[in-house]
Amino acid sequence: MRHLVVLRWRDGTSPEQIAAVEAALADLPALIPELCSYHHGPDLGLGAGRWDYGIVAGCADVDDWRAYDRHPAHQKVLVDLIRPHLADRAAVQIGS
Repeated sequence: MRHLVVLRWRDGTSPEQIAAVEAALADLPALIPELCSYHHGPDLGLGAGRWDYGIVAGCADVDDWRAYDRHPAHQKVLVDLIRPHLADRAAVQIGS
């Protein structure tokens, strides 16, 4: 399955704060064995009406996704680095 997330940053979120999010997200695959694949990055700016940042997490099944979602390393990134700068978020889970 795939877990897709798009984020919009609050006005005033600095490039340094976004870089801290990117660095922390890059560490997650090594810390969370339930992740089969993990891709993330800023929008490429190829059109209007886009979100600022996207994350695609691949897991074998729903149980692995739940383990990823609840993992302390993932929760720390969410609470400490993402939510303080988050204006809006959307997510969807789809079968692979």
